Amino acid sequence: MSVSVAGPSVTLTLANLDRSHGDVVVFEARAEGVDLLASMWVETLYGDAIDSFAAGLARDFRGWDGTRTWKSFRGELELRATHTGRVVELAWTLHHPGPAWESPGFWDCTVRTFVTPGEELRRFSADVAEFLVS
Repeated sequence: MSVSVAGPSVTLTLANLDRSHGDVVVFEARAEGVDLLASMWVETLYGDAIDSFAAGLARDFRGWDGTRTWKSFRGELELRATHTGRVVELAWTLHHPGPAWESPGFWDCTVRTFVTPGEELRRFSADVAEFLVS
């Protein structure tokens, strides 16, 4: 099972879920597009409630003020959601820390994907929940 969300010329995919580390759930976040391939292994504690975050977006499909943010506990993946009225913009940032001696980090990659409020947002939320239990 994987979750894929498309944006203009880019796709963000969550895949390769690994529950073999006890409380730590690991998955791959991969951004792919024209001249782009960025991939990170994301460590979470039981998913760090990304499913609850997505469910909250779906519950409030009519809109919210400002930007809502979710981060993995080690910070490898950040998801910011903004409701524009017509679409929900999902800004996914992959943070690769690089070697400990390099600061502020080796690289960051942010891609934007879009889902329409309502059924498509509800489907995204359900896919995230299903992904975490697969």
